Amino acid sequence: MEEGPEPQELMENVEHRKEEVEERGHGEGSPRVVAHRTRCAITASVLAVAAAIGSLLSGHAANEAILKQSSATDQWSYYQAVSTKSHMFEASKSIVDALAPKEGGEKIAAALATMQKSADKYEKQKDDIKAEATKLGDESNKSFEEHQRISYGVACFQIGIVLASVSILLTGEWLFFGSVGMGLIGLLFVVFAMFF
Repeated sequence: MEEGPEPQELMENVEHRKEEVEERGHGEGSPRVVAHRTRCAITASVLAVAAAIGSLLSGHAANEAILKQSSATDQWSYYQAVSTKSHMFEASKSIVDALAPKEGGEKIAAALATMQKSADKYEKQKDDIKAEATKLGDESNKSFEEHQRISYGVACFQIGIVLASVSILLTGEWLFFGSVGMGLIGLLFVVFAMFF
């Protein structure tokens, strides 16, 4: 039976290979590996800062969407109140017109004219209130879309952080470039959300 190598021989073999790897510039302490790990750590740090800023922007956009939606809801409630007043004047005018004598009613005619004037005033107010409520609703939707886009950017930054961190351990260039790529995609989401 053939004997395997002695443990001492295995250790010498490992040491010899380690020296060969370091001579070629690929060992743990080689300048190339140290530079790669430094580059990855800096990239992860920059992406973490970008993710933090993106989270703040996303939260702000979400708060704006909620506030504008609340204002739009208030405007719609006001629209309903004015609409109710308008309907009350129209109904009152119809009742007075139906019950009043057709001849010799100058007071009734004046009352009907006043009621019509009030109904017209409320109808005009309704249009203005409706336009404001619609505008606020649209602004709320826009703010929510901004929040969503920035959130996608933050997710890309976080994926980039993970890739950069794993790249430190595995010293894989493709992971590093993947982290930079995810950071750029995240930046595009944030810029698109803010300016378009």
